[in-house]
Amino acid sequence: MENKYLFNDSIIVRFISLFVIGEILFTAVWYLSYYFLPESIMQGKTGSAIIIGSDVAPTMLEEWGTIVMYNLGALFLVFIVNLIRYRDRFPLGYITPLGMIALYAIFLGTNSFSIPMVERMAPTLAVFDRGGPYEMMAFMLMAVATYNQSRIALTEEMHRISPVPRLSLEQWVGIGVAIALILFAGWREAAMIMAL
Repeated sequence: MENKYLFNDSIIVRFISLFVIGEILFTAVWYLSYYFLPESIMQGKTGSAIIIGSDVAPTMLEEWGTIVMYNLGALFLVFIVNLIRYRDRFPLGYITPLGMIALYAIFLGTNSFSIPMVERMAPTLAVFDRGGPYEMMAFMLMAVATYNQSRIALTEEMHRISPVPRLSLEQWVGIGVAIALILFAGWREAAMIMAL
């Protein structure tokens, strides 16, 4: 792996590098979707809408549990995809959170959530009052915490990667913080939904 930022030995450098890329992507897609896409264009057409539905749970704790379970599944997906490395250089788990970030930006810009906001949100820092940015940070943190855990390399011929290094304490802390962010973001999101 060659990039000295995305594949740095420090999880902090890797996270900041992926975060900067994610933030640029998020801002551009949010801006474009807010100004150029119709409102609710994707409402009810995604996996989350099909899996979770659009009904609000009767209690905040149940709503939080539903959100957390769904997002922990997405967090696990980032890890699973990270088990594959493209051309023996690039862990595919880095692409997964970037795709999630782009999708979240479209949802935000078009108000396509299963339980929509009162009105769609213009690009502003007020987005940090929502749970979504913290979920996206958790997905990026999981990607950078498990970046060296690839088991399969996709080249002209698929081959196994061996040996796979053990996770360091820094990586385990990153995974723990990612899970904590999912729990926190789920609570914020559940509170916002119950307030509608």
